[in-house]
Amino acid sequence: MSKKATAVLSQWSANKPGFALMGEYSAGKSSLLNMLLGQPLLPTKVTATHLPTVWITHGDTRKLEVLDDDGTLTEVSEDGLDFATLHSHLALRFTLPAEILRDADIIDTPGISDPNLAIDIVGLISGHVDFVIWCSAANQAWRQTEKAAWKSVSYELQDQSLLVVTRVDQIANPKDVQRVIARCEREARKSFHSVLPISAKMARSGEEGSWENSGAQTLLSAISDRIDAAREHRAERAAREGDEAHENMFIDDPEVFEDEQNSVDSAPQITLLQEALSDAKNVTSNDQLFALFDHLKTTFGGDPQASDSHAGVIEKLLSVRASNDTNISAVIEQVRNEIKDFSEGPWCRLDGVKQS
Repeated sequence: MSKKATAVLSQWSANKPGFALMGEYSAGKSSLLNMLLGQPLLPTKVTATHLPTVWITHGDTRKLEVLDDDGTLTEVSEDGLDFATLHSHLALRFTLPAEILRDADIIDTPGISDPNLAIDIVGLISGHVDFVIWCSAANQAWRQTEKAAWKSVSYELQDQSLLVVTRVDQIANPKDVQRVIARCEREARKSFHSVLPISAKMARSGEEGSWENSGAQTLLSAISDRIDAAREHRAERAAREGDEAHENMFIDDPEVFEDEQNSVDSAPQITLLQEALSDAKNVTSNDQLFALFDHLKTTFGGDPQASDSHAGVIEKLLSVRASNDTNISAVIEQVRNEIKDFSEGPWCRLDGVKQS
């Protein structure tokens, strides 16, 4: 993905909070999306497998744009459009007059059955969403393949995200539904903010009490809470970055300039981290991998030459969590992305590293 395309996605995500819908094929994402929007997004003949990532935002009139890898954004007409050909684009952007979109954008992702595809999708949307709704069908909820795919998502994003068990109406016995939810709570709760059941079919039935009984009202309340949390986090980040910008206003002051010149160059540390990741490819167990990360964290955290901001961020990105079934390659990919974000972000600029 080009820098121009990344800049376009950053511009889209800067306006207001956004959340992504993710899950495996046939996990009920489309039904849930239509329920949230209050209208079908696409013609019934169009399936998610025909589409790239779809960004949905609010507007008074419906509009469709396509974003290509080179960053080119083009408006297209839906009249006579063959949606099956749109997979060649990096992303689609729909503008719709849906009420939920006033508060947050929704990013609908292709169905995932391959953990490697999950890494690609997370790489595209990472940094542009505030939380994820992971959809898992009730009749086979939270499978091993889902667990493997979810590991590509950063822990910070996981902690804000929702595991939504869809199609609970397909399980006839309410006690069996409770057992499924209890198992998901037991196995996945530590990787999500909340676990919630939903029947989008029941919610859209229009029968008396169906909205509440389907779990739709509870889910919308949970989404609203996550959006509020995202707003608060964005406000704190904006205030923090504003303070940093204020400090940099005095760069013409000779004393301040001298201090800036004496600040630590983070580039060598970034290089060492990248080399360590290369070495990590040779490890044969999780214990060896996390021992390496612990060593690096101790080294950088105790470096007397590093600034507070540098040491703190390095320590945070190396503080990965492990379990017996942790996928080493997924962890390496996660830390690699964290290092990339650090090397291009405001913390690193404070330490005197120029962005490429």
